[in-house]
Amino acid sequence: MSLESLSIGVSGLRSHQTRLDTVSNNIANSSTTAFKRQRAAFSEELGQAVLGVRGTAGGSAINPSKVGRGVSVASIDRNFSQGSLNNTGIKTDLALNGDGFFVASPRSGAASDQRRLTRAGNFTFNQNGELVTANGLNVQGWEVGEDGTANTGELKNVRFDPNAQSGAKATTEAQVGGNLSADAKGPPNSSSKGDISEISSVIYDDQGKAHNVVIEFEKTNTEDTWDYTVKDPDGVLVDENDTAGGIDEAGVANGTIEFKDNGSVGSIDVNEAGNFNPDGGPNNDGVSIAWRDDAVQEKNKSLGINLRGLTQYSGSTTSKFQSQNGNSSGELSGVQFTPEGKLQLNYTNGVQEEKYQLAIGDVNNPNGLEQQGENFFTTTGASGDLQLGQAGRDLQTSVVSGALESSNVDLAKEFSDLIKAQRSYQASSQIITTADEVLNQTVQLKR
Repeated sequence: MSLESLSIGVSGLRSHQTRLDTVSNNIANSSTTAFKRQRAAFSEELGQAVLGVRGTAGGSAINPSKVGRGVSVASIDRNFSQGSLNNTGIKTDLALNGDGFFVASPRSGAASDQRRLTRAGNFTFNQNGELVTANGLNVQGWEVGEDGTANTGELKNVRFDPNAQSGAKATTEAQVGGNLSADAKGPPNSSSKGDISEISSVIYDDQGKAHNVVIEFEKTNTEDTWDYTVKDPDGVLVDENDTAGGIDEAGVANGTIEFKDNGSVGSIDVNEAGNFNPDGGPNNDGVSIAWRDDAVQEKNKSLGINLRGLTQYSGSTTSKFQSQNGNSSGELSGVQFTPEGKLQLNYTNGVQEEKYQLAIGDVNNPNGLEQQGENFFTTTGASGDLQLGQAGRDLQTSVVSGALESSNVDLAKEFSDLIKAQRSYQASSQIITTADEVLNQTVQLKR
């Protein structure tokens, strides 16, 4: 039995040494970005049978008896719980708030061509504008179309052109909103005008040159009705007589807006130019005015001014141009990542362009992932296949720019576990010492 005790003591030494190694590794990586603490789980070795199940003379059964043969390490599990997020102020530092992993390209020359998974988002852009990990691997995602939707097909390296420019775009739609006061008065006589509200906005031609467009609203004597006149001070739109330069009082287009009793727009009449309806529906939403051919490259290009956003309530007049879709040319001023993981380019003309969206990988069993070092993991048969999704859509995960995920190691707990492992190791060594003394006593019996 003393020889068995020696074996049991050795198994304890080995197992608790592994536990000491695991705890020490956790402590050593307490400051490692996105490190996930590990835990050594033990299991009892199969015991040696001393007595099997047998019956007595009275017919009752005697319990089986086995002597244990020690302990072994059953598994080393990794705790993938969320680590705290620390702000760094660096836009290319990314953290995942939720489940999943960033996806990086396979390492060049590696035996496995599997993509690397990591939660360490200390990324940078290299000289080619490619987003890479601290180890130089490309971070991967999908290209984003002009409509802002990711083309979720083949994964590509996330990148941008450091010399990118935003081209000029002619204004084809402008949105007017706000309130025309229901308290406004119409003209007191035929030679006078009613209360007037005038608004203006900048519009752009194909070369990105800025021009002004002005709308004058005049209250009529007809209840809930306003006349409007579109004026073109720079003479880049076509007036009602198909001539350039709408500088006169008649403007380039005019008409009437009639409001409903609830204050919303009922109908919009256009006396000149044409009707405008961006949705192609049956109701007129505003006025459409042609650009002069020498201001735009495409003939018959029009400026549509949507007036349906106006209201008529009692109180102040707050009408204004809310938006227009044209812009001048611009230089790249910076990049940023959205909570959905989209790479957004910002230009000096105010345009924001989305180029790529980061792919977020996930597996059914994260503990089945194989550790590759340098904060990387790869899938195995135990982890399940890699599933790719979009943050905020397919996964309840968001990408936090300008932050890094901290290690989830609790130093107080690790030092406590370190003491426990040390004491258990000492106890196992004491087993060996005691077994040695027993064997020594057995040898002394011959004397």
